[in-house]
Amino acid sequence: MQSTNLFVYGTLTFDRVLRALLGHIPEKEKIEVKGYQARIIHLDGWQPFPVLFKEKSEVTKGYVLKNLTPIDLEKLDAYEYVDWEYYTRVKLINMGNMSVEYYEPAESLLSIGELGEPWLLENLDPELEDIYATKVVPEFIAATPDVFSW
Repeated sequence: MQSTNLFVYGTLTFDRVLRALLGHIPEKEKIEVKGYQARIIHLDGWQPFPVLFKEKSEVTKGYVLKNLTPIDLEKLDAYEYVDWEYYTRVKLINMGNMSVEYYEPAESLLSIGELGEPWLLENLDPELEDIYATKVVPEFIAATPDVFSW
């Protein structure tokens, strides 16, 4: 079975969020990605969240989720609104011999949101883990049962 490695830098770094979405916690490795910057985007009716952009002089800290299955990716793609064309999962450059993908924000997402300040993993509020694991993710799963029927 083909597996994929995925770079994450926001709420998908939380173990409880991953378990709620995937039913398990994938192997993770903390990394820094050179040539990219995460920035906050604001959309009406949504909590602010980060998006990742190519930016030569910047570095973004996050994790690589390793050996994700096609079913894991289907769930993560749904959670990241790939079908709504808010993101496209693409190969991340500058990762040496490890093939890693990330969610690149689409113009359709950027056109409805307002970019804000840089996003730093070390500033991620740990209280968000509980909010996302107990409220946001379960509500999302309930709204998309075709993807999350286990």
